[in-house]
Amino acid sequence: MKKLTGVLIAVIVAIVGVSVATHVLIDQDALRERVAVALKHQTGLTMQAGHSSVQLLPWPAFEATDVVLTRDGQAPLLKAHTIHAGIAVFALLHREVRFQDVVIEKATVSLVRGLDGQANWSLTPDRENEDASLPVRGRSGQRIHAHWDLSLDGLHVAQAAVLWNDRLTRTSGSFGVDTLDLDGLRSPSPWISLQGHHAGTPFTLKGHVGNLSQIRGTDPWAFSIGTTLGDGEKRDWLNLDGRIGNPSRMENVVLTAQGEWPNLQDAHRLFPHANLPNVPALGGDVAVQGSPGPLTGLTGDALLHQVLGSMNPTRVHLHAGYVGLRQGALQNLHVDAAGPDAALTVTADTQWRDTAWHVEGGAGTMQQALAAWRDGLKTAVPLTVQLRSQTTLLSGAPSLNAQDSARFALSGTIGAENGHVVAEGSGRTLHLPGAVLHDVSLHGTLDAPDRENLSLDGLTFGSQELSVDGALKLVLGHGVPPVVSGNLHAAKMDMDVLKGLWLQPAQPAVPAVPALKPVAAQNESAVSAVSGHLSPETAAADPTPSWVKRLRAQDMNLHLTADHVVFAGRDYTDLATRLTLSGGHLRLDPISGQAQGLPLSGMAELDASALAVTGSVTFQPLMLPAGLLETQLGMPLLLQGPVQIVGQLSAKGNSSQELRQSLDGHLGISMVDGRVQSELLGRMAGSAASMVLGKGDRSLRCLGLHMSIANDVAHIDTLGLQSGRFSTSGSGTVGLGTQALDLRLLPVVDFEGAGASTPVVLTGTLGAPHVEQDRDAGGNFHVTIGGDSNAVDPCTAPLAAAREGQAGPAPSAVKAHHSKAGDILRALGVLH
Repeated sequence: MKKLTGVLIAVIVAIVGVSVATHVLIDQDALRERVAVALKHQTGLTMQAGHSSVQLLPWPAFEATDVVLTRDGQAPLLKAHTIHAGIAVFALLHREVRFQDVVIEKATVSLVRGLDGQANWSLTPDRENEDASLPVRGRSGQRIHAHWDLSLDGLHVAQAAVLWNDRLTRTSGSFGVDTLDLDGLRSPSPWISLQGHHAGTPFTLKGHVGNLSQIRGTDPWAFSIGTTLGDGEKRDWLNLDGRIGNPSRMENVVLTAQGEWPNLQDAHRLFPHANLPNVPALGGDVAVQGSPGPLTGLTGDALLHQVLGSMNPTRVHLHAGYVGLRQGALQNLHVDAAGPDAALTVTADTQWRDTAWHVEGGAGTMQQALAAWRDGLKTAVPLTVQLRSQTTLLSGAPSLNAQDSARFALSGTIGAENGHVVAEGSGRTLHLPGAVLHDVSLHGTLDAPDRENLSLDGLTFGSQELSVDGALKLVLGHGVPPVVSGNLHAAKMDMDVLKGLWLQPAQPAVPAVPALKPVAAQNESAVSAVSGHLSPETAAADPTPSWVKRLRAQDMNLHLTADHVVFAGRDYTDLATRLTLSGGHLRLDPISGQAQGLPLSGMAELDASALAVTGSVTFQPLMLPAGLLETQLGMPLLLQGPVQIVGQLSAKGNSSQELRQSLDGHLGISMVDGRVQSELLGRMAGSAASMVLGKGDRSLRCLGLHMSIANDVAHIDTLGLQSGRFSTSGSGTVGLGTQALDLRLLPVVDFEGAGASTPVVLTGTLGAPHVEQDRDAGGNFHVTIGGDSNAVDPCTAPLAAAREGQAGPAPSAVKAHHSKAGDILRALGVLH
């Protein structure tokens, strides 16, 4: 007991002796000066304090209030209400200010970088100002010039705010620090513990790092950090472990990341302007290694390129619950590779247009895939992709292809110098947007012996509705447009079944309203939207329209043939044409085939090799579905059936408006045994006749229309049609741009072999026609009832004029009919 008492007395005496000695030896004013100088030397920061003091008993400590740390010419880096720390006394004898435990309370850290790249957080040592008094009494008047070091044993921050404003990258933000503990800063493995928040969302960062004195040295430096975001069981977490073999040169870097995020967009709670996609159930682990080299001074794309070009993945296991695509999405996405020499595989479920598929793919080993990505596919990579139909959509609803048993696959090797891929597939049905194909089969071989040649051989696609085979070749030259050549042959093609692929649904006709701007302005807007006509500012720089540039950027030489095509319920056989495109000069010549027992012939040409663009078409004749023709002309679908076109047109201009305004030539359009909307007949005959004609579509025995076109106006010299008991004939003009009508028509309604007719004038526009009875020279109306309406077939003359001497199908015979109206007229003695 006496020994223990003696020891305690000795300890107390030693502590008191040291305290008294410290109080006697240390000059407080000189020590405050020495702290500021050491900080300036170590970090380049200048310290200002509203008040500071040095505590000597019971142990030495430094305390300051209203502290500001600033780099010269920069915004303040730190503003703190209170900073206090213990001081190691004996370290002063070694020219070192060592803070044993630094506590910062109620601080604001502001990280600012200007447009010139100067940042206030750049801690650059200041070696110039080393002059300060020696903080030892008796020698405080002496100045010393040897540099002093500043070191910390531990740092603790409470109730702080961190703000950043990077004007160079246009990013800014802030978060709050509840507590920050940095312990063992002078030990081989300092400990970090951070608890913070942003907008009510808590986050943490904890872990160990290597010796801070070696962070810029040549000895290995390691770290292990774990982070969390949010609270509760489903909070986001990420662990990052790493080792740097040579920190000064960033050599032999090994990093491993593991984590699970309920959604990638959770990061918006810390970085609200990150604009991250919606990717739920994101997680996995990734390991990389490499030697990126010194990264000092690199930012943005340069930093990213340096890191991606030098760090190699050694293990990848990633998964995502959902990744949105432009059309559809990927679900249950997995990317896996157990090692550099292990296979790189990708699996996912996907959805496209109410059809569901499972995708499995592989790109050789991870090392092969990485090498090919970096050298632009100079390294050939084995490729396998398989697409299988699924039963349900991502939403859980039944898929359209649930019972398809469809499977499509790619296999082979892809590479810039040597590529060979085989495509094959089959399925009972294949759902496409607007069409369904049955008993589908696919096969083809894609070869790329070098960077300039690509060929598709043995292409066969078969189904009940479409059967195509052929071969294509693509040649890519230096400084010249790519050239596509080859042949495509269709043994059968049912365009009625496939019309959903190329024919948009008909839009209801909208009555015209008074124009809100001049017609010329409307046309200019239409041209800008349709043809990509350039604005005056752009045209001054480059007058070449974008669609002309696209034509000049591609050369083609294709032979297109079709044995049997079903179009609008009619059969077309032996169709053939050669499509050539070179230097912007496009030709379809000749166009040949058979339709309804008639030989088809024609030619189309568009020469955009020089401005202004010229074009011409010749029909001798051609047969097209009425729906296709009306769609291309932007008209409502009023006719159904095959349209026979005869004539020749030419145009010149650099936009759709200029081409239309310069149209010149003649054109004949005819149709027999088709269908017509009663609305069209009502527009020609007036509202009174519309009541007789009824609604909906009705049979059209014939239609004949012949015109000459010039100065943006179609001059119709012959117009005639017959539908049931209604027929009409006439002539006039139609404005192509304005759509203004000026037609003189003679509609006739047949009553038991006798007709009733009255001349009418059709004015207005195509969208809003106006019909009224025509007057003679004396201003009188005329109505004619009687006469033999069957004396002259109303189809003969208009069909002959529209066909310009070419042969064509004859209309069906006129069906005999009995009319009660005719009986009444006979009883009245009007008809005989």
